[in-house]
Amino acid sequence: MTRPRYRPWLRMPRAGRRVPPVRRGRGLLLSALLGVGLALLVIAALDSALRPVVTTLAQARTENVVTGIINDAVMETLSADAVAYQDLVTLERDSSGQVALLSTNSAKLNALRTRILQTVLEKVDSLTSEDLGIPLGSITGLSTASDWGPDLPVQVLAAATPTAEFRNVFTSAGINQTLHQIMLDVEVEITLLIPGGKTETRVDAAVCVAETLLMGQVPDTYLGLPAAGS
Repeated sequence: MTRPRYRPWLRMPRAGRRVPPVRRGRGLLLSALLGVGLALLVIAALDSALRPVVTTLAQARTENVVTGIINDAVMETLSADAVAYQDLVTLERDSSGQVALLSTNSAKLNALRTRILQTVLEKVDSLTSEDLGIPLGSITGLSTASDWGPDLPVQVLAAATPTAEFRNVFTSAGINQTLHQIMLDVEVEITLLIPGGKTETRVDAAVCVAETLLMGQVPDTYLGLPAAGS
């Protein structure tokens, strides 16, 4: 018998080469690591670009809120104690009716300062992200988008005991008239927790505690507080 001739075009095609599972797994792992690395680089770049903006906005927001707290604390304390100018200052006049001596009640002022600072510290410590949060749209710098989006959380991490000092201010208010004000300068140092870390800020506020209009020349002698003129 004649042996059939071999025809190569009738040979069954070979199946495609299969990639070993181990090599395929290594490829997927490398792709995943590359993706994570790129994501981390993007996050780091965004944080570097946006952190200064968020820090500035958080400090400004905190300054506005805490300044309001200081003003409210002064007004609430003065109202609760019914404090008037004459409770804090004693004026002595000469024979012609001119103010010859101005003295302040140090004990009354110190007690007033203590109560105000205690109120300020309690209210600052109780601030939450709802009070200090920054709308996400505000970081765009567009005024129309400043209130858009959810709030970025900002919290008070720590608040140092506030400090305050009283001072006299004499301001010319017309011919032979002088406005006398007792000002309270308050300073509050706060550590804020913001997205990406923490930041330090300080709030300074000056609040008028009492004032009156003095007729005649301002006396050269005043006791109890330093003076500033304007």
